[in-house]
Amino acid sequence: MSSKVTFQIVHGEGNIRFGPDGVDLSDFVMTSKGIDSPAERTFQSIYSWLLRGFRIDQEVYTMSVSVVVSRATEGYFWELMPMDSTAAWRRYVQMAFERSWPLVIFVSVQEKDIYVSMQTEDVEGPINAGDVVGPSMQNEENQPKEEQAMGMADEGERVSIIVDEMEREDSDNEEADDDASSDEEGDVMATDWANEDFSGLVISEGDHVPWEYKENEVIEGARYAHKDEMKEAVKHWAVSLQREFRVVKSTNYVYEVRCMKEDCPWRVHAYKGKWNDYWKVSIVTEHKCYLQGVEKYHRNITSAFVASEMYSSVVGNIGFEPKSIIRHIENKFKYTISYAKAWRAKEKIIEMRYGTFEASYDNLPRLLATIAQRNNNTYYDLHTFTSVDDRTKSVLQRAFFSLGACINAFVHCRPVLCIDGTFMTGKYRGQILTAIGCDGNNQVLPMAFAFVESENTESWYWFLERVHIAVVRMRPNVCLIHDRHAGMLRAIDYLQNGWDEKGLPAKWPDVRSRWCMRHMGANFYKQFKNKHLMELFKRLCAQNQEKKFNELWDKLDELTTKQTDEQSRRPQVEGDEPPIPLGALHDDPPTMRRRSGSSIRNFTQWIENEPKEKWSLLFDTDGSRYGIMTTNLAEVYNWVMRGVRVLPLIAIVEFILHGTQAYFRDRYKKIGPSMADNNIVFGNVVTKYMEDKIKKARRHRVVAQGTQVHRYEIMCVDRSRRGIYRKQAVQECVLKADGRCTCSCMKPKLHHLLCSHVLAAAGDCGISPNVYVSNYFRKEAIFHTWSEEIYGFGISGSYTTLSAQVFYIPDPSKLRVKKGRRQTRRIRNDMDESEAGGRTLRCSKCDLRGHTYKKCPKNAEVPSGADASPSGQASDGMAYDTPALLNRGIDRNDRRFHELRRGVRHLFGRVRQLFLSRSVDPSPTRICSRDLRYWGLFVSRRENDAI
Repeated sequence: MSSKVTFQIVHGEGNIRFGPDGVDLSDFVMTSKGIDSPAERTFQSIYSWLLRGFRIDQEVYTMSVSVVVSRATEGYFWELMPMDSTAAWRRYVQMAFERSWPLVIFVSVQEKDIYVSMQTEDVEGPINAGDVVGPSMQNEENQPKEEQAMGMADEGERVSIIVDEMEREDSDNEEADDDASSDEEGDVMATDWANEDFSGLVISEGDHVPWEYKENEVIEGARYAHKDEMKEAVKHWAVSLQREFRVVKSTNYVYEVRCMKEDCPWRVHAYKGKWNDYWKVSIVTEHKCYLQGVEKYHRNITSAFVASEMYSSVVGNIGFEPKSIIRHIENKFKYTISYAKAWRAKEKIIEMRYGTFEASYDNLPRLLATIAQRNNNTYYDLHTFTSVDDRTKSVLQRAFFSLGACINAFVHCRPVLCIDGTFMTGKYRGQILTAIGCDGNNQVLPMAFAFVESENTESWYWFLERVHIAVVRMRPNVCLIHDRHAGMLRAIDYLQNGWDEKGLPAKWPDVRSRWCMRHMGANFYKQFKNKHLMELFKRLCAQNQEKKFNELWDKLDELTTKQTDEQSRRPQVEGDEPPIPLGALHDDPPTMRRRSGSSIRNFTQWIENEPKEKWSLLFDTDGSRYGIMTTNLAEVYNWVMRGVRVLPLIAIVEFILHGTQAYFRDRYKKIGPSMADNNIVFGNVVTKYMEDKIKKARRHRVVAQGTQVHRYEIMCVDRSRRGIYRKQAVQECVLKADGRCTCSCMKPKLHHLLCSHVLAAAGDCGISPNVYVSNYFRKEAIFHTWSEEIYGFGISGSYTTLSAQVFYIPDPSKLRVKKGRRQTRRIRNDMDESEAGGRTLRCSKCDLRGHTYKKCPKNAEVPSGADASPSGQASDGMAYDTPALLNRGIDRNDRRFHELRRGVRHLFGRVRQLFLSRSVDPSPTRICSRDLRYWGLFVSRRENDAI
């Protein structure tokens, strides 16, 4: 078998250009020539061969030789590298075979400069034959060798494997010097090329760019580390040639494909040697068949091919939709794939990056153990039970983990945790329970996470018990803010008072349970159906002064009574939900009888059985909330995780770990500069809060009242000077020497921050007000919160492959068996309905907000894909005359849609009347678009005839 390898020889006049893929030689002449055993040849023999081929007179001209290389680790970025030694040439050939580079030799011929040749006869001219178009380059003439020209891999500096031999001519290279004559005599050179006139070669004048580095081309001698890499290269080449192939043989050692056309000799044969760890292409023949037309589909664009092509895009944006994958393949390869193939490709990408869902359950315990080993004080726990089908395996039902850095940081944060749950949308059903804290700047601090089977009493008890053991520990009076979930309420009560049914003692007796104001507002809306009254109720929840609290209560009673009377007089409409009262609590006394929704007449009757300390800030015991009224901290973090809930457990843990690392890194840098500034005492949020309160305190009038105690009356600013009369408000505050203070407005107690009244009194007596602010808001506390280190697990492995011996499996009963697209967004509930606006639209194509991919401005560039159906075709499944009303992309919340629908229904009714005497059945459910057009014309004629 011949060992001749085809090289592309580039020469002639032209300009070297630079594009996004590197150097571009499309202006030059290109021809293909074979070189026998290039890896065994010396550079001197190659150089002499080129001199004879181009008939160059060395006394008049100088010739320089370069090759095209790529230094990029992913993809290709082409550069020119000059050749001047045998060692460099052989290393280049080796690298080209191993990395499947195109075999390109660039020959530059220039007339010698007489003056320069007289001075130094050994200096060669610059390698570039023409002007360089692109980044500026320095002329190499009369410059030291260390000078680099932009776009050149000069001296092997960017190709590490060639570094050793590129700076100088190797003194041990006897083959290039002593045996040059024998090498020249042994050259195998085609005689027709030696006599060929190269001046007649011209560039092809096609519509496409004539110069391609053919990174998708498979050549003889190319080597691939793995079989999959070789198969993908063959597929890319076939797609670029617009030809299809079939696999003739595929084993662990041989791979061969042939053209789909029976009479075409094209084939690619590759093998893996018995003692080799790579695959080598041994046979490549050319196509003899011709394209018969434009094909819509390509059989070799498989889901694996699409997964390889879209890997980086999908991994970088998990929300990348299958329809966007369809459009990308259409735009790049000019072929269409089905929606199912795009979906399978995305699933393959997720599996390639994060492993299978089954493997994630088996790898999760080892991953958590590795994280705990690398991060001190990290805590994790598992809950398993023996599989019924296989007694040697355990079903992983729950997993809890909390990073040591977060546990240490919680000591410097307020003793408040917001707890919430969100559902997983992957292959197996489940919930993610979260506990989130916040620092002195109100920044989210992820504290603890758990994967559980569902939100129920047992799962919440298991999760909160470990939060107490790992995170809270001996810290007293920690407050939990939650959404009044029934299972959560029972779990907290069992932790406080013990679980008698299971014989469990009280494990967290001092825990403080508080309800989220937003969720209480949603419950209020379910009863009274009025957003304005709901906002008034939220004001009542957050009110800190008793007088204002009572006034708002009375106002709510009055307005809710009026609202209830109006609702009772309003005619009932089908679909309207009846008023829904607050649900019963598990610890309600047996004698308690809660009112039904229809019997509640006002706000007092609705809230009468709910403890005020649970929902009202004013009655919060010892300020346990620290002014935090909602579970927004946990819900915000759940929103951050919305894109990874569809992924395996390993991916979710990796996302949490990397995200938490970013939190610590960025916030540590942010708080760092303030530590050197003695004028800054608190974090940014509290500093701004204090500035606003100090401005307000300046307008108060302070009257000293105490003899031995710093007690003051504060006359608040009078608004009558602005044309508004009101009764003057007076507050009383007491400043104590032990760093505590009280005020009748209750803010220092409830928020652990200063009010304007205390600031005014402290200014009058000359006491620094900073001593009355909680230490959790000081910059030192914030600094220590984010000063911990978090170590990743990547150095220990990826934890994505399924082990030979499986110990943990998912619960088979949690497998999603329903066909179709999985739900990724939670069902909008009464809280969503009660609050303003719909969800914010986000485009999966350009990642901007305000629109979806169907309305993306980028669709104007590719009109055919703008309204793609699930199959990727704009016209799939729709008649050409389908009206806009039947368009799948129509917004059904638009008022115009309902007007059109009413108009069409009216038209159907008219059609029914006109055809009552005929045998045609014009049922609206059977009318298609063409019938609608025909009947519309017929109705018009009948009306004209009647007139």
